[in-house]
Amino acid sequence: MALELRERTAVLSEAVTVEEVEELVAWLRRTPEARVDLRNCNHLHTAAFQAILAFGPKLSATPVDSFLTTQLLPALEPPKAAEHEENDDDDGDAG
Repeated sequence: MALELRERTAVLSEAVTVEEVEELVAWLRRTPEARVDLRNCNHLHTAAFQAILAFGPKLSATPVDSFLTTQLLPALEPPKAAEHEENDDDDGDAG
């Protein structure tokens, strides 16, 4: 099964297709503090990816699949605001 919905964690494995998206979205809507486990996912339909982006659940496990890790994971990780602010603190003096 590509989608296993637990109390607080959605486990996505193998190929997650468009058929699982409606169930995933409904679960994300009703699950506060949701987590998503992508460890064994090797294909994620764009609609499922968009749902994860829209609801912003925490990732409990990152994908082992190298494509998902390199191409999709950066978009799912929270922005690193602290690093950006540190870079803005350069002396900035032009003269």
